[in-house]
Amino acid sequence: MSGLDGRTASEIGWNYLERRAAILVLRVDGAGNILAANSFARELTGLPLCSGSLGDLLITSTQLADLARWLTPSVEPRLMNVRTADGLSQTLHVTTVQLGPELLLFGQADPQEQERLRREFLALNRELTALGRDLALVNAELVRLSALKNKFVGMASHDLRKPAGLILNLAELLLEDPAVNQSVEACQIIGRILSSSSSMAVMIDNFLDITMIEADRLSLDLQIVAQDALVATALDLVQVAALQRNIEIKIFLDRSGVSLRVDGPKIVQVLTNLLSNAIEYSPDGSCITVASQQRAEWLRFWIEDQGDGLDQEQQERLFEAFSGCGGTKKSGERSIGLGLAIVRKIVAAHGGSCFVESRPGTGSCFGFQLPPGCRAASRGPGPLYAQFADAESSPV
Repeated sequence: MSGLDGRTASEIGWNYLERRAAILVLRVDGAGNILAANSFARELTGLPLCSGSLGDLLITSTQLADLARWLTPSVEPRLMNVRTADGLSQTLHVTTVQLGPELLLFGQADPQEQERLRREFLALNRELTALGRDLALVNAELVRLSALKNKFVGMASHDLRKPAGLILNLAELLLEDPAVNQSVEACQIIGRILSSSSSMAVMIDNFLDITMIEADRLSLDLQIVAQDALVATALDLVQVAALQRNIEIKIFLDRSGVSLRVDGPKIVQVLTNLLSNAIEYSPDGSCITVASQQRAEWLRFWIEDQGDGLDQEQQERLFEAFSGCGGTKKSGERSIGLGLAIVRKIVAAHGGSCFVESRPGTGSCFGFQLPPGCRAASRGPGPLYAQFADAESSPV
């Protein structure tokens, strides 16, 4: 029987199956080698197929072990799981037909499976949409609570600053009173008041700083300042604490005539926090080293102490706010973990990064590095540098 264009019915049928039919058609030999495949089969599997094996399509080990079963003619369709181009499994109803020494395999997608997958997809999509809404509500609530927390901490810290400062001033006045100086016991008690109120004042300032930082109110007032001016200012702020503990501080700065374009007071705060930590966690009579090094890609500062050192778990959370994982200070106080969080935020605002190197029993090295953009083109008399303009170029 010939078609309208002179082709036989079989030719027209095969042309339809090869080019247009949405079913898998494979022609295989008795060993399972694929001799030909239609367009749908090639698109479904993403394989050239004409030089492959039927086993390349099977996705389960059970079907691979029973490959001969698929090479046996069958009137009733059997379920076959094939590997698709996107790596997923597709279930087909496969019928095997004997065609001389060869076999024809016809595979049609399981409509029930497709409907089931469609329903599951719609259900998952609805669930994902609902979870997205819930997550948005939770995030909005977290933002609100965070702002409320920052407001509370800021107000409380601001209100505590005045009485803490008053206690500190009154303790200093009492120590200067000749009548008090005659009593060793009174001097010791007032000294403890002075030390505790100083720690409280620092803690309050840290609370205010972290509140402003977390509220995205950290702004930089960039200025040109010499590195030795920054270090000298920080040393002046921690000198009394170091002398009380008989701790020596050695300075080794890169003498390349380095001037920086940074927020001077904030970098001083970074250095002061790192130095204060080194002093607080170092044994009496030990030595602390402050050093810097310049390279084309960065300028690095670091501070080494001879304290107890830190393990890896402590190091991983050191720069997180309120982590409190820095251990116990030599005074017996427990760190609440704000100083290093402030350090990290200030350094990050300058485009830099912080680092720590430590092992239990070997002391610690804390530092930070600033990017090339923080290096000034020339040494200029910024506000901090003017204060130390007469500093010698030799190590401090």
